[in-house]
Amino acid sequence: MQRSSVLRIGQPKTVLNKRQKEFNQLSEKIEQLDKLIPELRSSYFLLVERVQKEYNPLVMEYQSFRVELVKLMDRTYEKDLYRKLYLTKLGYLISEISFDLILNYKFEELMPLFNKYSDVDFVTALRELKRTDSQLIDSRLLAEENEIQDENNLPDQFHELDEEEQNRIKEELRAEKAKAFSDEAKRFSAKQKTTKSVRTVYMDLVKAFHPDRETDEAEKIRKTEIMQRVTQTYQDNNLLELLKLQIEFERIDQDHLENLGKEQLTYYNLVLKEQVEELEKEKEEIQQQISYLCGINPQHANSMTTVVVKFNTNINEVKAEIKEIKLTLKRWQEPSVLKAFLKTYEIPNTAVFDDEDDF
Repeated sequence: MQRSSVLRIGQPKTVLNKRQKEFNQLSEKIEQLDKLIPELRSSYFLLVERVQKEYNPLVMEYQSFRVELVKLMDRTYEKDLYRKLYLTKLGYLISEISFDLILNYKFEELMPLFNKYSDVDFVTALRELKRTDSQLIDSRLLAEENEIQDENNLPDQFHELDEEEQNRIKEELRAEKAKAFSDEAKRFSAKQKTTKSVRTVYMDLVKAFHPDRETDEAEKIRKTEIMQRVTQTYQDNNLLELLKLQIEFERIDQDHLENLGKEQLTYYNLVLKEQVEELEKEKEEIQQQISYLCGINPQHANSMTTVVVKFNTNINEVKAEIKEIKLTLKRWQEPSVLKAFLKTYEIPNTAVFDDEDDF
């Protein structure tokens, strides 16, 4: 639903108190997010469609050329044109690229080639990969758990301290817990009051527009439509829109906002803060989804134009990679060109010494 204009207290040059300024700032922030979030959501759905129709086919085209490259390297290996060092490098490349193509792009036709050049078969390699990933996750969880436990532990050698020092430390811990409990109680009390503030606005609209007692059929239909808007807005805990509805249907006027009491405005601001936090969270979730699809920094995904430009860049990069790999595939038909590449290539985490220059 299209939002109405920004709801604000006073005119731009009006002298406002701190709470009134905060109300206006929160109102403006909500309006900004209400415009941005639908735009980002539209950007996301556009990306999903374009990924399926444009990006994925290009990626698979590129991967198909990698398949041909693997097969070319296999044929070259079988010709036994190179000395052992180069053949070792060639075998490593074949197994690594094959594993990626099988695992991530479902080119199972390469399974025999992987098994031919790898020290272990594909099933064993996959099992080892899963085990390594599982260990990495477990180690991260353990580190987090230890960190939490460390925060809750008593000081080192606590029981070796004298009784007076132990009592002092215990008293400090009790005071911290009491303060935490008190703070939580205050937050709960404030939450009840802010909820009551929203409900008060809601009930005013319900009393004015509930259609059940309306005898005029046309007016009953009008009030039913109004109540649908009111109920949905209340369920969304959207105080700002409830206030707008009050103004729209002349339940309050601008003067009412100008004269809101200190306590009432405080609670309104608390509700609006919660609304801003929820909208910010929603925005960040969409930005993360967009980031996953096109690789843009989530914080930079702040408009459809930016997102589309980044996605178009990705498309052009894949097209350039396809052009490059096609050229590589053509060049590597010549064994001397492939050999020149192998001479500069190094297997990761392996020291090699290449002082010969013959096949």
